[in-house]
Amino acid sequence: MKYISKIIFLSIALLFTACSSKNSININKEIKSFSLNKNVVILSALKTVKSPFSVGLGLGGTLSRHVGVNVGTVINPDISNDEALNIEKGLALHNISLGNIIKQEFSRQMENDSFYKNKFVAFGSDYKIYLSVPKYTLDSSLFTDNAYLKVFINLEILNKDNQIIYSTNAVDEITTVKENILLNNKNILTQAVEKSVRKTVVKLINDMKNN
Repeated sequence: MKYISKIIFLSIALLFTACSSKNSININKEIKSFSLNKNVVILSALKTVKSPFSVGLGLGGTLSRHVGVNVGTVINPDISNDEALNIEKGLALHNISLGNIIKQEFSRQMENDSFYKNKFVAFGSDYKIYLSVPKYTLDSSLFTDNAYLKVFINLEILNKDNQIIYSTNAVDEITTVKENILLNNKNILTQAVEKSVRKTVVKLINDMKNN
C-alpha cells in the first residue's frame, strides 16, 4: 500500500512539474534572439461557415390535462462564406500576396521596435517565429456601405526541437472599407489589407512584450 501511495505521489509531482516547466519560459528574459520563418501559411477560405443567428426548433405534446412535454433544440445553419471567398478571389485576381505583406510588415516592425530590434535576427537563432492566417473576413455594416476587414494572424515561437514554447493570436477590428469598390480596385484592396495587417501585427508584438 505504501508502495502504491509513493507511485501516485511521484506521478502527481511529475505531472505538475511537466505542466509548470512547459509554460514557465519567459520569451523576453530567456530568449536572446529569434528569427522569422519566411513561409507564412495562409489557409484557404471556407466555402461555408456557421450562421451568427440561431434557429430554434421545438416539438410539444400533452401527456394529460395538466402535464405538457416540450422538446426543443437550437441550430446554427451553414451559410455561404461569400465575403471571405470574395477577398480570396480579389487577392488572386490582383496578384496580391497576403503572405508577403504580413512577412514584410512583421519584419519591419520588429526591426524598428526599441525592445526587439537587437533580438530579431535574419538567421542563426535556435528560436523561430512562425506566422499563419487561419481566416480573414469582411463584415458588412447593416446601415452603411462600409465593411470591416479582419485578418486573423497566429504567432508561434518554436525552439530547435520544434516544440512550441509560446503562442498568441490577434485580429484588427476597426479597419473600415467601402465594400462596393474594395474588390474591384487593386490599390484600395492592397491598402486595406496592409492597414489591417499593420494593426494586427502591433497587437501581436505587444502581446509578446507582455509575456
